[in-house]
Amino acid sequence: MAKTIPSSTVVALPTPPAAMPTVIGDDPVNRTASTEAMKLRLQKLGLSDEVLALCELADGGLAGGSLVACAAVLAAAGKVSPAVGVLAQGLSGRGAAWWACRAARLEPPGGPSPKELPALEAAERWVREPLSAHAHAANAAAKQAGQGTPAGLAAVAAFLAGDTIAPAHLPPLAPPAHAAGMAAAGAVRLAAARRQPIDPDALERLLAVGEAVAAGSDSWRPVEDPA
Repeated sequence: MAKTIPSSTVVALPTPPAAMPTVIGDDPVNRTASTEAMKLRLQKLGLSDEVLALCELADGGLAGGSLVACAAVLAAAGKVSPAVGVLAQGLSGRGAAWWACRAARLEPPGGPSPKELPALEAAERWVREPLSAHAHAANAAAKQAGQGTPAGLAAVAAFLAGDTIAPAHLPPLAPPAHAAGMAAAGAVRLAAARRQPIDPDALERLLAVGEAVAAGSDSWRPVEDPA
């Protein structure tokens, strides 16, 4: 016969270990990925054999030793759109999301519409203060703006650059490593081509913004007044 436990008895359950939060770094460039990891990211981009030949060296390395350098090689060869995708993968998630924010702000001929602006502001808020709550707020704002907008995609990039894509009441679930960069590159390309008349040089200019993000000269960090 099963033993009955009195209703007044408190059954102590083991407390699960608290999940350690992921620290979102302050570097706009991904400097920790191995060469193999970077090459795996290239495979996610659907690049042509011609473009891959410019990025991958015969000895198995990458041109210039990094995806940021690969993007510069592609840009010099006139492969601007692939360079956007490669550079976005070479940036950290935070750096990629910031580039997407900058592209949405600079979209010709006038930046985001009033409906789209909250998504951009939510993305910028996460980049400046990368808390999980801000990432999920950016995701919610992206749904309102729509992913067919640079601001919406910037907000998606911010969400995917966060430490978890799981709801707050569930255990953390890390996003795919390449996902934030993919969303950011989409935001940049869309910002260059969404509105008429299309400026043929817009994508190249926005690529230069991404290069400035990588170099640290276009940053989410506040500018300090000289002493």
